Amino acid sequence: MNRLAMCLAAVSLVAVAAPAQAIELYATSPGRVVVTTPNVYVPPPRVLVLSQPPPVIRTVYTSPVVTTTVVTEPAADAPTHPQEPERRDPTASVFIGGGYGGMTGFRSGAASTYRLHVGLGLGATELGLRASIANRALDELSTASGGAWVLSAEVAHRFLQGSTVRPVLGASFDRWQIEPDGAESASAFGLGARGGVEIHYHLNPNAALVFGVDVAYHRILSAVDNASVLPNVLTFGATADIRL
Repeated sequence: MNRLAMCLAAVSLVAVAAPAQAIELYATSPGRVVVTTPNVYVPPPRVLVLSQPPPVIRTVYTSPVVTTTVVTEPAADAPTHPQEPERRDPTASVFIGGGYGGMTGFRSGAASTYRLHVGLGLGATELGLRASIANRALDELSTASGGAWVLSAEVAHRFLQGSTVRPVLGASFDRWQIEPDGAESASAFGLGARGGVEIHYHLNPNAALVFGVDVAYHRILSAVDNASVLPNVLTFGATADIRL
């Protein structure tokens, strides 16, 4: 019984002295207990280190928000009489037409004439030929009887370009042809000035009907053989042209 107590006491002492080591007990001769502690390697405690990856920084670009404010104005009242859009004349055009009128030398009356017209329009300006033909004009232009006609090479300008009603002014170089009865025909030259008003009725942007009235003053500058013709002559009338 005493031996057992001694063994327990020895074991307790060794356990207190080296808690972290293994203990070996050997029994020897009666009454003795040998306690040995083998050299056992005890690894050092491990330290657990927890690390986190660095935070990921993301740059987000956003488009600016543009706010547009639309201000709606009240619509204007419609015109009582709507007007057609203005029509522009072509840069180049051709005039072809004819008409009827009269010719007088301020002697006793006027002779009826047939009128012909052809011209090249360059914007508001026209280069044209105008003819007034009278079968019995000499009865009004001189003391002789017969016919006469005048061909005018004219430069004319139309005002109020693009409008429907247009005033026209022109100047011309005239060639007269005098045909007295029973005598040879003769020619003469002169100058003229014309004024009038035209109405343009547009068919499409490149064509129009043109109605005009005008009056022209002619001055005969050269002498006429076989007839005594008055130098001052007035022609007037109306024409209808097509512009292409």
